[in-house]
Amino acid sequence: MIIYYVQNITNEILLCFFLAITAGYILLIAGYNIAWFNIKHWKITDTKPNTKVSVIIPARNESENILRCIENVCAQTYPSDLLEIIIVDDSSTDNTAYLVKNFISKAHFKNISLIELASGNLSSKKQAISEAVKIAKGSLIITTDADCVMSSKWIISIVEYFEKYNPVMIIGPVSFCNESGVFQKMQSLEFMSLIASGAASAHLGTPIMCNGANLAYEKEVFLKTRDGEASDKFVSGDDIFLMHKIKKTFKRKIVFIKSRDALVQTKPQVTVKSFLNQRKRWVSKSHGYTDTATIITALMVFLFNFILLSCFIFSFFSSFFFNIFIICFASKLIVDFPILMGASSFFKKKKMMYFYIPLQLIYPVYIVFTGLSGLFGNFSWKDRIYSGNETK
Repeated sequence: MIIYYVQNITNEILLCFFLAITAGYILLIAGYNIAWFNIKHWKITDTKPNTKVSVIIPARNESENILRCIENVCAQTYPSDLLEIIIVDDSSTDNTAYLVKNFISKAHFKNISLIELASGNLSSKKQAISEAVKIAKGSLIITTDADCVMSSKWIISIVEYFEKYNPVMIIGPVSFCNESGVFQKMQSLEFMSLIASGAASAHLGTPIMCNGANLAYEKEVFLKTRDGEASDKFVSGDDIFLMHKIKKTFKRKIVFIKSRDALVQTKPQVTVKSFLNQRKRWVSKSHGYTDTATIITALMVFLFNFILLSCFIFSFFSSFFFNIFIICFASKLIVDFPILMGASSFFKKKKMMYFYIPLQLIYPVYIVFTGLSGLFGNFSWKDRIYSGNETK
């Protein structure tokens, strides 16, 4: 009798906890749904720009991609006298630097330069960007990655938005391109959910995510927020830590530019191993988060998916856990759908929604695994191996 009573009490406590986390997750994603659809689409107005822009491209072992990226930036419709391009080679072990030097020597566009870092370190990408900003002549910095491509209207769309609204930071849209196979298409759908959630959070005034593949901010803003950054000890987070510091320091808005002209595209990971290494690298920086909204959101998402996975496992032994799993999973299916549908429409990838339910089934496993292994495990990136926050 006592055991039965204790079991009932335990079940009631677990039920309350599970439902509280589920309710929190539903409210969070519902808010993101509303915010995403309330972000207005931005269209180029063809006004004459006045802003000097420096595009910074950090690169490490990108011999297969770097030339295509530089060619895309050089082909911008933005006035050449207001544009400079700075490539930073982060101690590549391939011929990335050679290819860039050869391109520069033959390029018709002359405001392009290469910085070669003498040696790599744990915060190499942060160092690459910092070194480039120091010599940048532009008042507006735009960063992208060496494996990215973009339309010829990329810069002008960002600058027109910047000159009209004067935000402190502009988060640009990023999507995958040339996806093949089920794995890459599911990866693309999941990535769209991250971009849309980051955009929605920025629209709500509590930005939690951004991507250095498409990010813009004033040079002076960067210099004022980068001195003595404790976050430099983390291998990842050149974008998010900067956003967090800007969020605390400046009253002007951090915004998402909802424009296909401002879109940057990159390649999905080819293998499951490389995908997990990428995501573990992203998670590894969460040790250094101090932004309350980001911490609460990350914790809420992790706990909700942990509950889903746990209830699924224990449902084989107890109908109580099976019922909780059904409630939680059905809630997730319903609340996640609108923002993913909206994002896939914006990125013109509606066919990716065929993988919506398979992704939902896999997602809890992936979140729990990368969440724990990213905090405590090893991962490799760009031919470097990291253990926690140290390079081997």
